[in-house]
Amino acid sequence: MKTNNLTHRNFPMKKLFDICKLDEQWKRVDNSIPRRYVLLKDDASIDLRMIKSNFTESYNFKKNSFIIIKDSIAEFYEGDLFR
Repeated sequence: MKTNNLTHRNFPMKKLFDICKLDEQWKRVDNSIPRRYVLLKDDASIDLRMIKSNFTESYNFKKNSFIIIKDSIAEFYEGDLFR
């Protein structure tokens, strides 16, 4: 069964960063590149910082959410965020 992203509002998001800080509740899935992480508990966060612009974004995620980090881009799904 094919899911419709428009119905479920689960759009992929890509965020650019200089520094990425993962909370201690994230676990690396495997040793592949790009790096994939899974969240072990509810409400863990990720902080993304842009150094020259002095800008920081922070996101909180639901349990079993995945995030992919490749070079300076973090990719995750909007449906995995706590609102």
